[in-house]
Amino acid sequence: MICNFSLRIPDWVHFGSGSLAKLPSELHRLGAGKVLIITDAGVKAAGLLDRITILLDDFKIHYEVFDKVEAEPSLDILSNAVDVAQKGNFSVLVGLGGGSSMDTTKMVAALLKNEGQMHDYFGVDKIPLRGIPTVMIPTTAGTGSEVSRMAVFTDKKENLKKVVSAQNILTWSAIIDPDLTLSMPMTVTAATGIDAFIHAMEAYIAVNANPVTDILALESMSIIANSLGSAYAGRNKDARVNMSYGAFLGGIVLNNAGAGAIHALAYPLGAEYHLSHGSSMTPILRETMRAISVSQLNKYKLMAQAIGISVEKLSLFDAADAAISGIVKLAEMVNLPVSLNDVNADKNKVKEWAAMAYKEQRLLGNTPMPLNENDIEQIYIKSFD
Repeated sequence: MICNFSLRIPDWVHFGSGSLAKLPSELHRLGAGKVLIITDAGVKAAGLLDRITILLDDFKIHYEVFDKVEAEPSLDILSNAVDVAQKGNFSVLVGLGGGSSMDTTKMVAALLKNEGQMHDYFGVDKIPLRGIPTVMIPTTAGTGSEVSRMAVFTDKKENLKKVVSAQNILTWSAIIDPDLTLSMPMTVTAATGIDAFIHAMEAYIAVNANPVTDILALESMSIIANSLGSAYAGRNKDARVNMSYGAFLGGIVLNNAGAGAIHALAYPLGAEYHLSHGSSMTPILRETMRAISVSQLNKYKLMAQAIGISVEKLSLFDAADAAISGIVKLAEMVNLPVSLNDVNADKNKVKEWAAMAYKEQRLLGNTPMPLNENDIEQIYIKSFD
């Protein structure tokens, strides 16, 4: 039986090689007078910023650049970007880069329209007004930030990752041009690619999953499982296109069905060891998947099929084990850490991490298996093996 459901997507999505050419017309559609491009030094060094500014120069669109975004952006960087935006009288913001630049752009846009401080908006739908128009242009294939209502920041004072989840930061336009991902380093390809896969996987088994997100999630997992290795090797443009498409689908399902326990347990690790988002999830991926597998055996079997594992002769339990093993193997093959020992984690921190992860009830409440603080401790402990 088909259940009732709702979907949240940006106003416009433009996908495909060469779609960057649509940027000037999108900016005009949004009434752009003066544009602020928010990006990072790596994107600038790779020459990708130049591709944007040349377009804007050709169409005589006035712009300024803020290129100080850092990986896993801090609240200080966000504050600096807001200061620049407030002084510049910008009508549209362009987020160019990975999740860090796009998350920063979404929150700058919101803070230009809403009173209050950043701390007021952590949580779910606490932003009352939609920000000024934004255009998101990803240069990685993984975070899905270009189509999501989430933004993640590092609070350095508390050493915590904090999340805003709000409809009013969803972008007005996403331009996903796989050509911009061709220069991604292998490490970034791996970390962002597995991030996209986990988005689809967690959304697929989530409490808030629906028939549409289920279809898109399985397609995303299948595409990424079949393309990540070739994209990681770096010489296959079709694989890059596929990864951008898989990441886009993963972002859509994440935006609608949401994430779960893997994200919750990863946040303390990412803040503690300064790991990329993808690399903070893979060390606890195996044991978290095992802990909740019994709640979704049928879906685990379908996940195994989606990533190319033959399960016709397997029991549901064996098929679930095969799915877990296959997903962990995917991460391992692109040289991502698959245990806490791989990131030199401190076992004495387990209780502290468990307490922090347990506070992420937004995520744990969307997990198909209830987990208490002791359950979480056990997942961390087993993840050292």
